[in-house]
Order: sequence, then C-alpha cells, then structure tokens
Amino acid sequence: MWFYDPAKQTVTLKTLFGVNPDPAVDTANYDGPDNITVSPYGGVILAEDGEGISHLVGVTAEGEPFAMARNELNDSEFCGPAFSADGKILFANIQSPGLTLAIRGPWHRPLP
Repeated sequence: MWFYDPAKQTVTLKTLFGVNPDPAVDTANYDGPDNITVSPYGGVILAEDGEGISHLVGVTAEGEPFAMARNELNDSEFCGPAFSADGKILFANIQSPGLTLAIRGPWHRPLP
C-alpha cells in the first residue's frame, strides 16, 4: 500500500500484502485487499479479497495492519467499507448474500 503525503508531495510504500500460504489458517497474513476507505481517525481500512478467511483490515499511519473484523457467516468477501458522514458508523458489505453491516465504534486514532 502506498501512502501519499500531499504536503511533502511524496509517495511511500508502507505496507506490502503477500499471498497467504495457508488459506485455511487465520493468521495476520492478510492478502488480496481490493477495497479501501480512509478512516476519519487516521489510517485506512481495507476489505480483504484473498484466499481463505475474509477480514476487514485496518492499517495504521505507520503501515501496520491489524484485523478489525472477520467474516464468520460464510466464505464470501467483505467489500465497500465506508464511514458515515459523522464518522461514528463503519459500513461494510458481505458480497454474498448481499448484506450491509453497520458497525458502531467507539472509534479512535490507532496507537502506534
């Protein structure tokens, strides 16, 4: 994942997601993120679309990934994460069967 700093006009590689070597095991080896939203509290949130278990993955401003949610319903992927205008609710979808989830905080800036 590349971070763009408009003030410094720089682009920096902060996080690299590889291929999950064992999709049946739930580890911190997230792979295939393809949807992204910027958190109003710093960092970003990705919807993982790789092999195996699907997660919503947070990434701190320092580039450290962490699991925010895990799909326990089925083998479908998370998609379309977005915050409400007031930043209090994170919406995310499970692609099949087409569910939209509203996740309430409390949200805060992630610790380094």
